[in-house]
Amino acid sequence: MRPVARRSAQRVLRLISIAACWAVLPVVAFAAGTPAAAPLATTSSAAKSPAWPAWQGFAEAFVQDDGRVVDWTADARTVSEGQGYALFFALVANDRARFQRILDWTVDNLAQSDLAHHLPSWLWGPDAQRRWRVLDVNSAADADLWIAYDLLEAGRLWKRSDYSSLGRAVLAQVAATEVVSYNKKSWLLPGPAGFTSAGGVRLNPSYLPPFLLSYFAAVDRSGPWAALLESFSTLLPDIAPSGAVPDWLLLTPDGPRKDLQSDGRGSYDAVRIYLWAGIAANDAPSTHHWRHVLAPFAEFIRQAGRLPEIWYPDGRAPQGLAPAGIETALMPFYANLPAADLFDAAQKRVLAATTSGLVDQPARYYEQALTLFAQGYLEQQYRFERDGSLRPKWNV
Repeated sequence: MRPVARRSAQRVLRLISIAACWAVLPVVAFAAGTPAAAPLATTSSAAKSPAWPAWQGFAEAFVQDDGRVVDWTADARTVSEGQGYALFFALVANDRARFQRILDWTVDNLAQSDLAHHLPSWLWGPDAQRRWRVLDVNSAADADLWIAYDLLEAGRLWKRSDYSSLGRAVLAQVAATEVVSYNKKSWLLPGPAGFTSAGGVRLNPSYLPPFLLSYFAAVDRSGPWAALLESFSTLLPDIAPSGAVPDWLLLTPDGPRKDLQSDGRGSYDAVRIYLWAGIAANDAPSTHHWRHVLAPFAEFIRQAGRLPEIWYPDGRAPQGLAPAGIETALMPFYANLPAADLFDAAQKRVLAATTSGLVDQPARYYEQALTLFAQGYLEQQYRFERDGSLRPKWNV
């Protein structure tokens, strides 16, 4: 199915006009622009979500009528992570019709029309002959966890037993195919294939939001979720002794080692660790530990002048400057340290990057998704409870 694109001046002007105010905890008022992209997908006027204009703007820019989330800056491809994030945002916004369309597209195009028995392939887009199809059948564990969570919480909040049943089926597949025992502990593989070798297990720390694991531990007590949370929380000080987390690491019989494929760097993947720590419930058992371990990263950023695009936990000099859309991911983290100086500086840079109503130009799907997580949290559109369950603003 080839994506439909439309360059509409009226659509662009409408997106630019949806700039939202961030009611930042506890005293900062912060204006954030609505994401947009070019070319824009054909979208529906139905199922709008006026209670959260920023979600509506994201959906107008990146979610097609059929429910596909498009990364316009990467050959108009779709990744399963984007589908999982969009399901979460739709749930937060109480956008039931769009939630169903996003789910339907995911099932039909990424999960062989049977999500209960097939985890979604992680990558869909044009092949060398410009045929639109699955490009890699491997699933992505972070997307799988988010999709399971979205379905389970949609089932609870909207009283939909079909969503709950499907969420449990997805979660069971993750436990069966993406969780392994290594060094006498449980670990989450980034996907079912390609992450284990004689040398060890390759892991991505940002795939493990602590509130998701806490939630799964509560709803599936016989599953590996509490063990996963405990094993990674124990590992975190070893991989980030100065608060700097790498994108990837290699877990060996002798402990964690630098991942040679990524040269041990931290960047666009690892930034999510700070986002998850920032938006986690303050009273959750793991939250204090994660924030304590990661807190020195704030001083690293002070010394660097601002968040770099690439950092190295081994102390090598950082490289580049992170775009404003990525910086927003750390704002809930700053707000909860506290680190008011870093928060204020990031706020000013984001404001400077949103004068046209956009966060960075061109507006990229991934940056806008992280912005929406941070903005929704700081606006109090949602929060996570101690057990990881979701409390959206519309259900308070």
